[in-house]
Amino acid sequence: MKRILVAGLLGALVIYIWGWISWTMLPWHNSTMPDLPNEDAVIGVLQTSITQTGVYQFPGMMKSNEPVWMENYKRGPSGVLFYTAKGKNPMAADIFVFGFVLALIEALLAAWLLSVAASKMAAYVKRVLFVTCLGVFAALVSHISAAHWMFFPANYSHVMAIDLVVTYLLAGLVIAWRIKPEMQPAMA
Repeated sequence: MKRILVAGLLGALVIYIWGWISWTMLPWHNSTMPDLPNEDAVIGVLQTSITQTGVYQFPGMMKSNEPVWMENYKRGPSGVLFYTAKGKNPMAADIFVFGFVLALIEALLAAWLLSVAASKMAAYVKRVLFVTCLGVFAALVSHISAAHWMFFPANYSHVMAIDLVVTYLLAGLVIAWRIKPEMQPAMA
């Protein structure tokens, strides 16, 4: 249990530090999420039109029948809007603390899964690959699926997916270093 806790804590530190580097020092996220054109005008319309935080789709499916929705979708534009109605401090301490708690839960889960499978993976590289595959799985079921089913822009989805895989590759380097196959007692 101690090795899982230590591996999880080290993995969480790597996840957290990589996230900071990826989002603040590398240009790839900003390149896929440009500033909103005519921001003041668009925000003004949003504030008068939407009063509740939520995820909104357009064209709206619930307000029209399927053939009308399908025609509106084909004509365009279409999209998904993630909207927060009230302002908040994006640099508040609780956001960063909760972010680390999430990283810790993720890394502990990865360490535990690797500990269950480690007996089949004596080689360090195989253990790193196992944790990296967790990132590949997460990328496929989240960002790549959203790109396919919700038509999220490919460049955004690919960067998010690659970032997730790199996150688990890096975390896997330390988690696999701490989680090794347990030695079997010698037969007498």
